Amino acid sequence: MNIIKPSHPEIRQRTVVRLTALCCLAVTLLIPLTLDAVSLNSQGTAYWKASWNPPSEIDYTFSASERKYAFKGNGTVVRGNETDALPNLYFTYRLEGLYDINTGTAKESMTVSGSDPVFSPSLKYSGTFNCPSDPWLHTNVSCSATAISGNIDPKKWFVPPMRNRTLTAAQIKMLNDAALKEAKKLDIIEPRESASYKASSPVLFMIRQHIPADISLVPTQEIRLQIEEVNGKEQTIIKTLSATGSGAYWGTSIDMKPGTWRARGYSVKPEFQNPNEVSWKTFNVTGQPALGEPLQKPVSIISPVNGNTYLSGQPLTVKLTIGQQLVKPGSIAELSVMKHQPTATGAWPLPPVEVYEKKWAISSLSQQQTIPANALSQTGTYTLDVIIYPDGKTGQSYISHKASASFTIAKFSKIQPLIKKPVIKLIPH
Repeated sequence: MNIIKPSHPEIRQRTVVRLTALCCLAVTLLIPLTLDAVSLNSQGTAYWKASWNPPSEIDYTFSASERKYAFKGNGTVVRGNETDALPNLYFTYRLEGLYDINTGTAKESMTVSGSDPVFSPSLKYSGTFNCPSDPWLHTNVSCSATAISGNIDPKKWFVPPMRNRTLTAAQIKMLNDAALKEAKKLDIIEPRESASYKASSPVLFMIRQHIPADISLVPTQEIRLQIEEVNGKEQTIIKTLSATGSGAYWGTSIDMKPGTWRARGYSVKPEFQNPNEVSWKTFNVTGQPALGEPLQKPVSIISPVNGNTYLSGQPLTVKLTIGQQLVKPGSIAELSVMKHQPTATGAWPLPPVEVYEKKWAISSLSQQQTIPANALSQTGTYTLDVIIYPDGKTGQSYISHKASASFTIAKFSKIQPLIKKPVIKLIPH
């Protein structure tokens, strides 16, 4: 008896499906990144798949106001038609990007080149976008295009912007770590590079940490200010300073001898910064005033002159000169005038009384205000205080600079002209 084994076509069909799925999965894992780059010709028969490998070279430059990127890599174009596969195209790309932290503007440009005639001349693309945060550091940033140009067909190659689409997760993390490291750097804004300062006045040192708006970092640091004479005659001066608050300043004044000096500042706690990675700021201390020498004080009161006397019942002009580093968006100034009360001999001094105050935004280095006449109607001694807040009065802490001047208000009585009496001279006989 011949036994006929029943056939199971459904089993063979499942096996074929499994093998097909495994092959598709293997091909998917082996091919590089494809960026929405499938296009058909006018007949709808040709296909084109552009795949972009992660960049093999990465360069970047970060500052407090902008970040620049440059990526170089290669890719492959798989092409063909409905009957035949055409030879693959191999290309190299160079993508450059810039993000302006202050304006939220992102710019990118790309050049695609290769040996095939399709890349002669090289294909180019550029675009400008508005982005709420750095699109190279964050993968899910929604940007709006303001300008796109070039001879690359975006539908055929990619959907702009490219941003960080060719980057791996590890490469994006590397860029984020570099941006965070840059944000933690300290910048000496006073003294200024190659400036000259008088030895007769203390040299003002101001250090700031510029924290970009798209990075969350609140400094609570202990920093070291290192100062030394370039020729080595003077021993190194080291001061430890501390401050708390976003965008905080650290500052101090030091009496210094004439010579060429340099200074640098770096964090000590909670995160130690390598001093060798911090640049020096070189400046001069002179024995005599130098031509064009910058003002030593952050804010100076030119008028009223300290110790002078002015007429009561008249408006008084206040003239200020403010250091260049203090004039920026958000800077404010506050002016107050205090009247000193008379005190009897042996009595406890009475506190002064405020007779006038004013607050305004700083817009230039030279400032002029007017104290109204009714505020200076009484005779006596007055004190004028001016306080400058470079970053306004926001945050957990803020820096301020103060200047004061004392003056006297008096009533000048009309002086009567002197009547000259005739002089009689005796003539000897």
